[in-house]
Amino acid sequence: MVAPTVTSIVPPRLASLPIEREQLEYSSRWIVFADDGGRLLRAWGSPGHPWVLAVEPDGDRWRVEAWGADPPTARAAVRALFSLDHPIEAFYRLVRQEPVLGGTERRFRGLRIPRDAHLYEAILHSVLGQQVSVRAATAMKQRLLAATGAFLEADGIEVPRIPTPRELRALGVDGLRRTGVSGAKSRSLVALAATVESDTMPGVELASEPLAVAVERLDRLPGVGRWTAENALLRGVGRADVFIAGDLGIRVALANYGVLRRSASEDRARAWAERHYPGWGSYVTLYLWRKLVADRSAAESG
Repeated sequence: MVAPTVTSIVPPRLASLPIEREQLEYSSRWIVFADDGGRLLRAWGSPGHPWVLAVEPDGDRWRVEAWGADPPTARAAVRALFSLDHPIEAFYRLVRQEPVLGGTERRFRGLRIPRDAHLYEAILHSVLGQQVSVRAATAMKQRLLAATGAFLEADGIEVPRIPTPRELRALGVDGLRRTGVSGAKSRSLVALAATVESDTMPGVELASEPLAVAVERLDRLPGVGRWTAENALLRGVGRADVFIAGDLGIRVALANYGVLRRSASEDRARAWAERHYPGWGSYVTLYLWRKLVADRSAAESG
């Protein structure tokens, strides 16, 4: 086995790697929590050339290992994976002024958006998650991994990776359907793979153009509606301003915490988020979901 590249970073003061095991119910995607300590492993890299990244606390630094990337690339990957360049102190100042999320800045201190490696990965996850439970989506993903052999290995640990566009196209609609993916989703995923291979996927401009424009551009892709586009911008592009008003979990949270009835329009939900948290919709999404999950767990165990 090839020895990993080893480097390190100094994380921001507000970063929560030591407690990510508890924090990541929002969606760990395919982060592997190693049994030998606090190390996290994740496949990273481009759609066609994935590699493995590992991170663990090491005093006041984070130790970073990479199987298939040089030190600068590995450090940049860690910063992207945990959204370390988002100035969440500004979000916390707003949280302290608003009662629904007030207190979560202490309860979930340092929790940041866990990113996907690229837009292709984020759209694939989102398409599979359309209109099904988290459990059902996870089962489909596991069958898809098995069908494509989409795993890497590092230090004897198996790390799942996203199937490459070529692997998806080789599987085809019929092969995808045999993994439990619906016909419509299968056709969308094959079209997504073709878009990536033809180099016509929207690019880095999605990070800086107006949110409505970015959503509209992704909405043109086969099988991508607003919910999928917003999830992809949040997780695949790393935008901080995406409030996913149509997400069922978010609507349940808004209703449970007395903000809006579930029957209220998405526009009203977005207006609430923008009024209290301008520019921070992604973190409102993350912290509302995390609060809902934590409160449910506390109620069930209490």
